Amino acid sequence: MTHVSGAVGYVDATLRDLAPFPWGTAVGTDDLAAAAAALSEVGARVLEALDARCARAALEARSESPWDRLRAVLREAGGTPVGVVVGARNLWGDLPLAPDVVRRFVLCAVDSGASRIRATDPLNDPEALLAVARACEEAAAEFVPTLIVGPSPAIDDARWVQEAVALAALPGAGTICVSDGAGYIAPSTLGRLVAAVAEATGLPVEVQVQAPGGLAPLSATAAVGAGAASVQASAGPVALVSARPSAETLRAALVGGERTLDCNASALDRAARVVGPMLPADRLRQAAAAVFGPAVAVPPALESGLISRLGRLGLSRSLVAVATESAAVSRDVGGATLAYPLGSAILAQAARHVIEGRRWAEIEPELVPVALGRAGRLRGPVAEAVIEVATAADTGDPPLRDVATVSDEAPAGLSEEDLVLWAMFAEGTESVVARRRSLGAEAASRPGQSAIDRELLETLVDVVEASDEAEVSVEISGARVTVRRSVAAPAGPGSGASEGGGGAAAAEEDDGLVRVTSPMVGTFYRRPGPDQEVFVEEGSRVEAGDTLCLIEAMKLFNEIVTEVAGTVRTIALEDAAPAEFGQLLFLIEP
Repeated sequence: MTHVSGAVGYVDATLRDLAPFPWGTAVGTDDLAAAAAALSEVGARVLEALDARCARAALEARSESPWDRLRAVLREAGGTPVGVVVGARNLWGDLPLAPDVVRRFVLCAVDSGASRIRATDPLNDPEALLAVARACEEAAAEFVPTLIVGPSPAIDDARWVQEAVALAALPGAGTICVSDGAGYIAPSTLGRLVAAVAEATGLPVEVQVQAPGGLAPLSATAAVGAGAASVQASAGPVALVSARPSAETLRAALVGGERTLDCNASALDRAARVVGPMLPADRLRQAAAAVFGPAVAVPPALESGLISRLGRLGLSRSLVAVATESAAVSRDVGGATLAYPLGSAILAQAARHVIEGRRWAEIEPELVPVALGRAGRLRGPVAEAVIEVATAADTGDPPLRDVATVSDEAPAGLSEEDLVLWAMFAEGTESVVARRRSLGAEAASRPGQSAIDRELLETLVDVVEASDEAEVSVEISGARVTVRRSVAAPAGPGSGASEGGGGAAAAEEDDGLVRVTSPMVGTFYRRPGPDQEVFVEEGSRVEAGDTLCLIEAMKLFNEIVTEVAGTVRTIALEDAAPAEFGQLLFLIEP
């Protein structure tokens, strides 16, 4: 598609919004490839394919390599550029990484076909982004630094524009992204900030906004009116799930104005029809309910976990109080934003204050190096109470993980991309590499033949289709092959079942009973809290939408609900037992 001069660029975030943990556990590599094929015709300036949450979901929930996902997207993206999003100091993981690991990561991403790297830092510290910028320059990749806004200082503070200027001065920066990830800024105020950043930096401004209560399209439209060169949006109902501007809505809102969204409307409609059915029905219901709930300034990716935590303690009505306190916590620790990877720690600290009724008695470990000035340039003063508690809790920083350290601890013979992945996710990478090597060993033992016969694969598919199992695995000469039942696209409100965004908790009839299975790997809990009653017993009568249990995964408690009314006949797991993806949890007699 030829881009229209002066039009507003469309940066597509659909692929990132489809795949994050926990609801993205039902979305596999093939699904993302199909979505990329549909989106390739829309005319987006770039498809952002992966970020930290997507990479973690691929590894920990599905044992799939993020690099394989990236290549699958690239194969189907046609001529549309593909990009990835990284945290400046830790890329996709939680541990601080040395510049040589960052460099190798960028080179691997570019070798795989990515042409753009957008980098973020919760302190907007240009020094933190320097290693990414230099690596992009070396690899001839587009580098986009991101100015994260909110919640502290006030948006009219001159520091925001000063920080934008410093980020724009990084090597190779040709565009700057202004990101409001929780709707901190009113639409009109965001417009003024975009105009000020564009004037001060001389760079085109890309806008990334996620906001509660349907504010995102308003903010995006205001940014366009202020001169934004491009806007991030998602296609179809994926925009609702991520609290992001809908590309279709934004395009329609700009029709007849001085500027239009540079995209193919009919292709966008077709893409929305492809990606929409990939979303679990429960996740759509949860997102729709959030539109009419309190408009709290909390990143959408973190809100569901916070709601689950407060709900387990009977403090659901404290959501607004925690959101307000999170801004105070951000200010107290020197002006950190709620961007990855500090956002969850700031919210956890705020929740602790509200739950305990006192402030800074303890501190989340991730905030210690921030408060003590070791995580980058502070954006404001640190409260005395925070310095005191952080000093007492300080155990020192973990050493930077450099290439030499990672090479010493990782198995011999890893590829460059697997070595970089190991630096961020050792355990998850080990599982992926072991499976790949097992299959490779089988192939080597049978020269001239594929590791697994097509006839065997067809037999396994037939076995899965004819059985009640979610997957069937066989091991042949050390090679393990697993065939999983595909997750059916939800046909409407009566399909899928995991409240809290956990993916489709599959419901299948078996001798008249409805099976409820786990949509993710996690821990099964029968009660909302340690001292509270169980949700259901065998013999309990339930109505559609009733909560059956919780699945805890990555510190998030995801409610599993029933899609049918009936009587609970079987509870398949003990309380606090581990649950595997697709494992039977309940049998319900309608």
